[in-house]
Amino acid sequence: MPRKKTDLLKRTRYDIYAEILRVIYIYGECPLTRAARSTNMPVDRAKTIINHLLKRGLLEDEVDEGRRVYKVTVLGHQYLELYKRIATLVGVPIPEPIVGM
Repeated sequence: MPRKKTDLLKRTRYDIYAEILRVIYIYGECPLTRAARSTNMPVDRAKTIINHLLKRGLLEDEVDEGRRVYKVTVLGHQYLELYKRIATLVGVPIPEPIVGM
């Protein structure tokens, strides 16, 4: 039976932040396109969010073999831990990222 559009939960900005941080954490370091594909987002929107996370100190970037990659900072790890605790308390399911793309 197909799911109705109303059955799908809309992701909040905090959910999207956590998904991007989780994907980058799983890969260790991750380029923009991989983070976008793994979170099922357009690249331009993922870039905007990643830039926001960089400004807030949740991510750091570096150039590795001529390409920009992102890593989760200590503050980013703290955000993920708090997000998981809050999601567990209120009963919100944490979606699994699409890894391996």
